[in-house]
Amino acid sequence: MVAESDVITLQMECTLFFENNPYAIETSSGLSKRLGRSQQVTEQALNRLAEMSILEKNGQGMRAIYRYKAPYIQTEVDLNAYD
Repeated sequence: MVAESDVITLQMECTLFFENNPYAIETSSGLSKRLGRSQQVTEQALNRLAEMSILEKNGQGMRAIYRYKAPYIQTEVDLNAYD
């Protein structure tokens, strides 16, 4: 049984990894080796991040690949729209 706190901590680690490496494409196995974590917990954390739309998941099971889904940032605001 995996402790919920372990999954949440790993979600944060995975998010930081992908924010710092926005063009990275990883499997749960590859990322678990990079982070020194178990593959089972890593896959669980990655799937949760994909459900929250932080990561994009392509494929299923061990062959699934994950990549960072950069948030939409609006850089201009049309102030005339509020008149």
